[in-house]
Amino acid sequence: MRGLILLVATILTFGYGFAAQAAMTVDRAATLRRLSAPVDTPSPAADANRVWYGGMLAPITVEAPPPGKCT
Repeated sequence: MRGLILLVATILTFGYGFAAQAAMTVDRAATLRRLSAPVDTPSPAADANRVWYGGMLAPITVEAPPPGKCT
């Protein structure tokens, strides 16, 4: 009886894992389809007053003179 329970539990676990993988694959494909759509770039003048809600920014480089030597 224990063997049958273990077999059923194993089959159900693999089944749930397969269902989760299938759901994630469909979701990932929909996300990639949505993100790969062509985007029109607005002019910088019209975009100046727009609120930024996150995303990637250009890297910032900070330059400073070296500190003075200790005496």
